[in-house]
Amino acid sequence: MSEADHEDFRRVSSPFEGERIRLRAIEESDLSRINEMFWDPEVSVYLAATWPEPIAGTRSWWEGVRSNPSTVALAIETRAGELVGACSLEGIDVRVRSAGLGIWIGKPYWDRGHGTDAVRTLCRFGFGEMNLQRIGLAVYETNQRGVRAYQKVGFKEEGRRRRAHFVGGRHIDVIVMGLLAQELVEP
Repeated sequence: MSEADHEDFRRVSSPFEGERIRLRAIEESDLSRINEMFWDPEVSVYLAATWPEPIAGTRSWWEGVRSNPSTVALAIETRAGELVGACSLEGIDVRVRSAGLGIWIGKPYWDRGHGTDAVRTLCRFGFGEMNLQRIGLAVYETNQRGVRAYQKVGFKEEGRRRRAHFVGGRHIDVIVMGLLAQELVEP
């Protein structure tokens, strides 16, 4: 391989790297920190998970997604290597070339652009490496931070499930959003 070939190879960026974050496999050593950040009431209020789990529950989840061929779950870390959350493509349908997106970011890392960058990076991976053509998601109407992040990446509201979830003593709408491969907004 010539020096020019080596230079070209160095210019190729990993499909798992964004501007602020990188996605990587979730390791067993991450489980304690994931459990701690995920079950922060200010984080879990935006998720379909309802009751806190002990570390054994987090380990059971991790083992389940590792053996599920229709799910790709990844840790989100800063470029410096600090774990900030997790994301996934779920319900992957290779025939239809679609999947659902899930993500959460630990509260200490909110409002820094990590979520938007992780969503964009995960979608870029899904479209470019997995040959998906559509990625969908559902977000609570009360999660305006999440809605804004999804819109920045190009997700469009496709509908609402009215009063579909019960949070904080009241019913809330669940917004259904979708993104087609050609709609991905790059920075």
